[in-house]
Amino acid sequence: MFWSIEGEATPVPVGVPVSVPAPIGGLNARDSLAAMPPSDAPTLINWWPQPFGLSVRKGYSEWATGMPAQVNTIAQWANVTGSSKLFAWSSAGMYDVSTKAAVGAAIVAGLATSTWETCNLTNSAGSFLIALAGNGTDNGIIYKVAGVARLSLGDGIVVNTWAGIDPKNAKCPTVHQHRLWVLEKDSTNGWYLPPDAIQGTFVKYDFGPLFSRGGYAQAIGTWTLDDGNGAEDHLVVLSSKGEAVVFGGTNPSSDATWALVGVYFVGAPVASARVMTKAGGDLFIMTQQGVVSMTATLASTKVNESDQRVTSNKVQFLFSELTSLYGDSAGWDIDYFPKLNMLMVNIPISTGINQQVVANQILNSWTTFESLDSACWATYGSDPYFGSSTGKVYKFWDSYLDGVLIDGSGGIGVTATVVQAYSYFGKMATQKQVAMYRPTLFVGSETAVAAYISYDFESTIPTTPTALPPIGGSSWGSGLWGSAIWGGGQDAQRPWFQAEGIGFAAAISMVVVAQDRVLWVATDYNVISGLGLL
Repeated sequence: MFWSIEGEATPVPVGVPVSVPAPIGGLNARDSLAAMPPSDAPTLINWWPQPFGLSVRKGYSEWATGMPAQVNTIAQWANVTGSSKLFAWSSAGMYDVSTKAAVGAAIVAGLATSTWETCNLTNSAGSFLIALAGNGTDNGIIYKVAGVARLSLGDGIVVNTWAGIDPKNAKCPTVHQHRLWVLEKDSTNGWYLPPDAIQGTFVKYDFGPLFSRGGYAQAIGTWTLDDGNGAEDHLVVLSSKGEAVVFGGTNPSSDATWALVGVYFVGAPVASARVMTKAGGDLFIMTQQGVVSMTATLASTKVNESDQRVTSNKVQFLFSELTSLYGDSAGWDIDYFPKLNMLMVNIPISTGINQQVVANQILNSWTTFESLDSACWATYGSDPYFGSSTGKVYKFWDSYLDGVLIDGSGGIGVTATVVQAYSYFGKMATQKQVAMYRPTLFVGSETAVAAYISYDFESTIPTTPTALPPIGGSSWGSGLWGSAIWGGGQDAQRPWFQAEGIGFAAAISMVVVAQDRVLWVATDYNVISGLGLL
């Protein structure tokens, strides 16, 4: 569209308003930049996809402090009465971190490792937390209302003794069909107890003949499968070479009630026992091929798949890159937080530096989180917690600031970065220019925003804003385009920016430093296109 100004021969191009929704499709590390839909983003850091827009992730605050070294394990014990406790392992000790405070003395001392695997089991005698190190040195730990005890090799009759397998060599406790199962370290053996037992004589089950690619039994979990005959729990044992062996039935000692469902190659897992998590009825496995859904792996018309099944194909190449770089590092952890509909993979990069690749289960949209010093994760109550390299446990999704101190003071804003997929604004072969643009943000208070328009797939991240804008905005002519807001209020913030450059496709890059709630719903553009730009 052009207007002619009287007395001038050259037409003046007039912009056309275009509105593009925020990229709630999430991170896309799969598609070509030229073919990626505007609903996706090639860069997405510290944004959380939601059905109505992208929100800046919430922050974290100190929960327990004073432990001597990196916290490598946290675990919840939950009682039948509804009460619960949270425990953390740091250096040579196990600590009670159930209360927001500095910790006292270790409730178990003299341990050789702070990396433990846990599960809860409830029977007629009460509720128990079982923790195993599987390092050949540390006896197992069991917690119940009466306190902490150690599991040791014995006759299985004396209290807190096991027969058949030494608790020092047992790892990955899990409960399946009322039975406690464990794996034996550096072997293909699984071991199980009678139903509802926490001590006694274990029976060995060798999975080795089913591992055609070799390797040892690395992880074990339960998968609820509806194959058309109703929902049934199946046992899944994962080899270190990536074969998932699936069994159905209730009693592994009887061929009449126990059967092999199949052996599936899902890809070699990363170097961790924490590569499985259950979300709903599905079982997710973190492998070098990405996050594998067991429901999706079992390709059968008899399987009733969930409409909310999570797939990682959009971030497959990102996972491949991360596993190539850090797949042998300790600290990989996959968790599901149902309160947030959040599936999270923790990637250890170096001490104190970690990244999370995260999915909203409802949308099947992925993003990445940064600036979380998380060595391990767990749910306490219904909230996510993580242990840090500095001997602390933090509560996540707890505030709008990162690093809030235990007394409620301090904290810094969360820096969120996005590059939205490029758009041709409906005209692929036409050169165009974005004159002005404004992202629409709904905020709890005025928020520092920096933005930039890139053309033709040459993305530029704007400099992180270092100060919050003035309350109420700045007057026309008194602020710099791209660094100040004009107008705006406490609920809706719509900062205008002036774009530069020209091209066929354009994309917005934006950095937000949030100290309160921030929801980005769309961006309005004033787009000029046509022969007047040639």
